[in-house]
Amino acid sequence: MNIANRVTIMRLFVGLISLFILALYEAQFFTGASATSALWIALGLFTAAAVTDALDGHLARSRGIITVFGRIADPFVDKVIVAGSLIFLTAIPASGEILAPWMVVVIVSREFLVTGIRGWMESEGVNFQAAKPGKYKMVLQVLAIIGLMLYLAVPGAPAWLRTIDIVLVWAMLLLTVYSGGFYVVKAMRNAGEMSL
Repeated sequence: MNIANRVTIMRLFVGLISLFILALYEAQFFTGASATSALWIALGLFTAAAVTDALDGHLARSRGIITVFGRIADPFVDKVIVAGSLIFLTAIPASGEILAPWMVVVIVSREFLVTGIRGWMESEGVNFQAAKPGKYKMVLQVLAIIGLMLYLAVPGAPAWLRTIDIVLVWAMLLLTVYSGGFYVVKAMRNAGEMSL
């Protein structure tokens, strides 16, 4: 349990608190000014969890403490935070108009697929850590979620913010599908080499 893995676990708890606040908001537990405050808190916690995603990876690489646990736990935490946020945002009417349920199904399906492939590859002793397409996908997912939370948190949000959110959501979706295909091809190549 090195420092990078501790940051990963901390990130999970921060992200879960953000999801809990979103769940309460979606359930209309908050009203009026308290609802706006809750969204800003959820946004701040989500952003902190997303920013520290780069921190744990940097610590692991710079200190030479990359572990199998870290390679599996880090993307797992990403998926919990991102998928959870997208699901709750879809259930909220204002953001649900931008983020359709079928989009979330596609995104979550991709995450299940890649997680399964990663587990298989790691069990075969193959280093299957995140590649650039997956990292870029994560960045777009984070930006899209932040944009949607901002749209909800800003009273009378301007039309340009909605337009930006639509662009981010579609870009996120397309890159998510592309990165999923990238990992499938990578796994097939590794499987071919293992069978030789």
